[in-house]
Amino acid sequence: MSKRRLRFKVIYILLYLIGGFLLWSCSDALIVENPLIEFQVKNRLNSIRLHSSDSLFRAGEILLFDKFLFVKDEELEYLFKIIDVDQDRFLKRFGKIGQGPCEMNPFLSIFKSGKNGDMLGVYEMEMREFQEYPIGQILESKDDPDCIPFQGKFDGFIRTAIKLEGDYFLGAGMIEKPFMLISKGKEIQSVGTFPFQEKFEGIAPSTLDMAYQSNFYKHPSKSLVLASSTFSFNMDFLELNEEGQLIINKSLHYWPTEFEDSSGPNMISATIKKENRFGNVFTTVSEDYIYVLYSDEPWEYHYPLKSKRVLVYDWGGNPVKILELDREVSIIAVNEKDRDLIGYVDDGKANLYRFELD
Repeated sequence: MSKRRLRFKVIYILLYLIGGFLLWSCSDALIVENPLIEFQVKNRLNSIRLHSSDSLFRAGEILLFDKFLFVKDEELEYLFKIIDVDQDRFLKRFGKIGQGPCEMNPFLSIFKSGKNGDMLGVYEMEMREFQEYPIGQILESKDDPDCIPFQGKFDGFIRTAIKLEGDYFLGAGMIEKPFMLISKGKEIQSVGTFPFQEKFEGIAPSTLDMAYQSNFYKHPSKSLVLASSTFSFNMDFLELNEEGQLIINKSLHYWPTEFEDSSGPNMISATIKKENRFGNVFTTVSEDYIYVLYSDEPWEYHYPLKSKRVLVYDWGGNPVKILELDREVSIIAVNEKDRDLIGYVDDGKANLYRFELD
C-alpha cells in the first residue's frame, strides 16, 4: 500500500470503540499562533542514558513518582515495569493482565492520584472503571496489592475520567461540552467549549471530542487539573472549588485540529489530516510546573512523534522557560519536586534518558 493511502482515524462505534487508520488528506495552509514568542528564558539540558533501559521492550507510557518510574511495557503477564531511577535498576513488575478483580487490561490510562499524589490512578477504557493503588504498597508487595475501586462502571459515552476530591470525577467523551463533573455516577455539571468551536459549525460535539481528545493531568496535591488536547496545542486549566463547582481558570488555545468529519449512521469519526500539527507530543506535571514536549512541525504521518524542545508553564498558565534537550525523545515524565525529567525514545531499542533539572 502506498504512503498516500495510509489512514489515521479514531472512531467510536455505537457506545465505545476505538480504531486507528491513516488517511491522506490535503487542505489549505493552517494559520498557527506561535507559543514560543511568549518565552524569554531558555535552558539547555544534557542527558544520561539509564542502563535499566535494557530491561524494557517498548514503552507506551511513563509516570515518575519521586525516584520510581512506572513504565507501561506490556509482557505476557504484566503491564508495567518499575525502575529505580536513582539506582538505575529494574525493581519489579506490576499490573497483572486479566479480567479478575484488580487485574488490568491494556486499554487504560494512568494518572497521579490521591490527596498527596501518592496513588496510582487507573482508568480502564474497555471496562469503563477507575481504581487506585497506593504507591507504597506497590513497591513493598511481592505481588500486586489490592486496588481501591470507585463508583462502578462509567457510562459508555465517557472516554476518559480522572478522580478529583471526595466522590468527584472529571470526565470527557461524547458529551455536549468538553468537560463533565461526575459524582456517584451522575453528571453534576458540564463546562467549556471546544477550541475554535465556532469554526466547526454543524460538527457534532462528539466528533469534536474525537478530534481533540483531551487528556487530564491532575496536580499532585491540589484540586487543579490540566486538560490538554492530543491532536493540537490547546490547554485548559480547571479547578474544583470549595463549593464543589468545576471552573475553568484559564484557556490557552493556539490552533485547531486539522481533521475531516467522517462520521456515519452508527459511527463517530474524526480523520486527522496529514498536515496537522500536534503541538503537544507529550505532557507531564509536577507540583509547580507543567512540561510540554512540543513540536509544531506537520505530522506527515511520522510516528512516533519526537522533539527535543520542552515548554514549561506554571499552574496559572504562565510561560516560564523553554528546555532544549540534547536529544529527541517521544515521551517525558517529571517527579513532583522537579528534580529529574525522564525522556524515552525508541531507536530500534528502548532508551530512557535522565535530565537533571536542579
